[in-house]
Amino acid sequence: MATNQLMQRNNLVNAFIDVNDDKTKAALAQAKNQVGEAEWKKGFSPETQKVAREAMKEHGARYETELKGRLVDVQTAQTKANGEEFSKLRVTLENDAGKITLSEDLNSEFAQRLVTKLDTATKEHAGKDVTIGGFASPVERNDRTFVDHVATMKDAEGKEIPAAPDHFKLAKESVDIAQEALKGSKLGEEKKKKMLNQVAKSAREEYFDSVASTFHQRFVDLGVAPEKQERGAYPALEAGVREPDGNWINLSLHVPTEGKEHEGQFVGTLQRKGPEGYERAPLVFQQGEKGLESTATFPGEKPLDVVLSKSEYGKTEVTISRFGEPIHERPALLRQNEALKAIPNHREGQLLQQSLGVDPAKMDVSNTPARAPVRSPSKGQEQAL
Repeated sequence: MATNQLMQRNNLVNAFIDVNDDKTKAALAQAKNQVGEAEWKKGFSPETQKVAREAMKEHGARYETELKGRLVDVQTAQTKANGEEFSKLRVTLENDAGKITLSEDLNSEFAQRLVTKLDTATKEHAGKDVTIGGFASPVERNDRTFVDHVATMKDAEGKEIPAAPDHFKLAKESVDIAQEALKGSKLGEEKKKKMLNQVAKSAREEYFDSVASTFHQRFVDLGVAPEKQERGAYPALEAGVREPDGNWINLSLHVPTEGKEHEGQFVGTLQRKGPEGYERAPLVFQQGEKGLESTATFPGEKPLDVVLSKSEYGKTEVTISRFGEPIHERPALLRQNEALKAIPNHREGQLLQQSLGVDPAKMDVSNTPARAPVRSPSKGQEQAL
């Protein structure tokens, strides 16, 4: 009987393991107890790997050093667990036994390295046999030992699939833009350093999320994957603006949960249809002279300034400009999607009221589209890994 297995990479086992599997949970708990919590928190070491793998075998839990099958889909998703939100990379392989879906946090080094290879693989090897692996690579930096978690991907002949160039360079540019406002702030050095690191981590995740979100459409265009995706609506504020050429840029915003990075701020994305699928650019809003302001950058283009402000009718207007000139004829109006409407007194409405003096009840505008219809964005929300 065909199976559909959900797996993830575990850095301590240095292999792929089953998700939400009782045997696996028991094995990891035993290994953690055996090596001690302090050593466990340090992450990978050859000693910890040995203990973890022995515990997996003792409990009859499966681990795989490689995943093999036909590359049939890549998607991204937003998940929630214990009040936390996570961006996920989902890679689906198909073989004679069924399907294997590899689910990885997009803020992880392994997932980001894998995205660079998937950018090549989804163009050249969609529907073909591939092998996904990984390994831990200890490196010395500044008299300290760090561990890089490297993703590998081979084609049907066993040749390594090369990473698409420049992704880490472009991710660094996104980080530099996101950090710019903080660098000149008067925060204490320790606090500033912490915030710069948080912003960098978030900007890198958003960049690789935006890249990976375009991959699903490639499979659809090739007829490898169906266009319809199983996904739920993610609670968000939305708007859409039409550029002079008729193309739409869609805005999606939310406020992170308590304790999450950028708590108390609007974060989100701009999304548009590009030459190779959907492109997404990250946003983090701050109070400015014109209202709530952010900057978005699509790879290879000049930045776009995004401003949320209160209209004369008490609603929230969205203006997107480049070099001070709006890229659309008139401002869009921000609205809550159906999933957000179902949440009473939501954080997004509270922040609009506090920051702009906008009554959340006035956000919805009859006969005014909040955003353009998007045919098949590859980002959704699911509740489980």
